[in-house]
Order: sequence, then structure tokens, then C-alpha cells
Amino acid sequence: MGSIAVRRLVLAGLVGLLVAGSAPAAQAHRTALSVQILSEQSLISPDGRSMTFDIETTCDRRWTIVEATASVTQAGASGSGPFTPTCGRIPYVTRVTVPASGAPFHTGSAQASVVLVVGNGPDKRAQDSGSLRVRPDVSIQLANTAALQGDGSVVIDATVTCPMSAVGLGGNVRIFDGVTGGEGAFGPTPCDALPHTFSVRVSPAQGGYRPASAETYAFASIEEGGDVFTGFDIRTIQIVAA
Repeated sequence: MGSIAVRRLVLAGLVGLLVAGSAPAAQAHRTALSVQILSEQSLISPDGRSMTFDIETTCDRRWTIVEATASVTQAGASGSGPFTPTCGRIPYVTRVTVPASGAPFHTGSAQASVVLVVGNGPDKRAQDSGSLRVRPDVSIQLANTAALQGDGSVVIDATVTCPMSAVGLGGNVRIFDGVTGGEGAFGPTPCDALPHTFSVRVSPAQGGYRPASAETYAFASIEEGGDVFTGFDIRTIQIVAA
């Protein structure tokens, strides 16, 4: 056999090896489309107009999102809405919020389903479904400033919103300005799905507060069906002269 024919055979063999070796590597980098409901519990807004829970998605950023929908059904209520997945070849957690389409959501149980369809040549589809325990959501929001009082304490406004099905239990506000720390409690608040703002006096454990930036932590609790649920707010505020 001539040297040219030998070189051709060797080259063909090398090409075959390269092709065979590259196939598994290419397959190894393919992204498997998936969507999964992570939460066992979901939160409904105080007015019942939306429900929130977490899902996990895996997709490739090169794909086109054709459909990304989350749906919820429960006795007397249902809803459906889109979500925006994060695509990066690895699993990402996405928080989805589903609006009620008619009657408001309520606590108890619900059935949830999620669908993710992508365009990648032929469309690919992934879906998941599961049961959720629906719990009420209590919201507390602090003002961005607190008024310094003559005795060294501060007064800060807090706004609490909780559902009509619950009973307010009150809560606590804590403030630390880097030197001085203290706390103040507040009593039960009305639960009627409307925001209620009230002033909380926070007294220092020793000394007195001063005009400065401060870190705050607040919580409000509610009771429903024998269970206690708590909402939180953590933020940086300014203590200012009254």
C-alpha cells in the first residue's frame, strides 16, 4: 500500500476517534429541562387576592421561553399567572405569585401546578404538581425614621396588615444605634385585611438614644386555627430629633 493511502487511512481513523470522543462530551453538556414545586406551604396575601410559593427550574439561557405558568385551585377559588424562570443550566429557585381570578384564596389546602415550555428546535415541556398547605400572611412595615424623645426613648410608626380570618396577637420592635439598644412591645392589632398604623415607643435598656442611623427588627404575630404565624421587618432607619 502506498504512503499516501496509509496517511489517508490514519487520518480517517483519527477523525473517527475525534467524532466518537466528542459525542459523549456534547451530550454531557446538554441541559435537562425541569420544573419542580419546592414549597409544602404557601402564603396568601392578607386580602386573599394572591398566593405565593417557591419552585425550582432548570433551563438553558439559549432557549426561548414559550410558556411559564403557575396555577392554583382550592375549594371555591382558583387562579393562574406567569412566572419568569432564571435559565443558566443549573437549578434556580423562583418565587411565584398567583393572582386569584375570582373569589379570594383562603387558608386550608390547595392544589398547585407549574408548566414550563421552551423552544429548542421542537418545543420541550416540563411540568409538576403538588399539594400546598395555605397559611395566612401577616405584614409589618416600619417607618424609615424614629422620633427621639426627651427621655432618650424613640417613637416609631409600624403598619400591620393581617387577614380577616386571623386574630392579631401584637408584636415587638427592637432598635440598636450602634451604642444603645432597646425594645418596645405593642398589643393586638385589628385583622381586617386593611393596613393599621400605630406608634411604638422603644425604650433603651440603659442610657438614651441619639440622632443616628440605627438597625431595627420588628415582628407581628397572628393566630388562626390554633396556629401562630409571624411576619418580620428588618431595616436601617434614622433616629431624628422630634
